[in-house]
Amino acid sequence: MDQDMLVIAAVESISGDRAKAVWWLSQPLATFGGKTALELNAEGRANDVIRYLQSFESGYVG
Repeated sequence: MDQDMLVIAAVESISGDRAKAVWWLSQPLATFGGKTALELNAEGRANDVIRYLQSFESGYVG
């Protein structure tokens, strides 16, 4: 599975809805200086996005 699909799958697993996941991917993230998850992914930072999402799952809101 490529990085794009990993990020989408991670977001979808949290949101439970593909449309919400796609929407979230385009929202600015304060933790990353206002960059979106899509921008981070394009920069090769998919692992950072996935770790950020994992922090939500563990109860930490980054």
